[in-house]
Amino acid sequence: MRHYQPGRDDLLAAGLTAAEQAHGRAPERVLDVGGGPGTTAEAVLRRWPDAHVTVLDIDPALLALTNAALPRVRTVLADIGSPGWLPAAGGPYDLVLALMTLHYLPEDRVRDWYVEAGHLLAPQGLLLVSDAMHDAPVSSKSQSGGMDPWTLWWAALSAQPSMAPLLTERAVTLSGLKSAEFVASTDWHGEAARRAKFGETAVLHLHAGHALMAFRR
Repeated sequence: MRHYQPGRDDLLAAGLTAAEQAHGRAPERVLDVGGGPGTTAEAVLRRWPDAHVTVLDIDPALLALTNAALPRVRTVLADIGSPGWLPAAGGPYDLVLALMTLHYLPEDRVRDWYVEAGHLLAPQGLLLVSDAMHDAPVSSKSQSGGMDPWTLWWAALSAQPSMAPLLTERAVTLSGLKSAEFVASTDWHGEAARRAKFGETAVLHLHAGHALMAFRR
């Protein structure tokens, strides 16, 4: 993720600090939407060891890795591409994270997703969204050539015989799905959140074509 989102560590630290400030304490219940193999959840637990963290993702292989690495974390297999993910997610949560997740959805679906995410938050709860956004400054530093780390990572995983059943399940689950590669501006996301009845909106971090935004109920 650091390859695709330069400055990710600083971005995540800014988000977690904002969550502490919003509540005046460490959030007790945290949902990581599209949390993949649990790298963000791991960072959350390092900072807030007593937090109850849920990772929601459509990928069964990635959730299996989260289960293996972070047995304290609750995992939920669900597709945010349809409203059916909402009952499975549970809640209410003090903090909902969607980091490098919403670009998978088409524009109209992202608007609906903001409404749905609002239903998961406790009073004064905070939603943190980070993704590629048009108005974030672009780094002049070019990325290295060759095969990208995500492809190499999956190739290494596929070489592990124990992963074969999970990878077969993954192929069936993700069959026919593709990323919309949706990119909008911080203003667009702010307006979508306001239409979804969020109150306070703030841009917390801008770097290398990516932004982190906070929305409060």
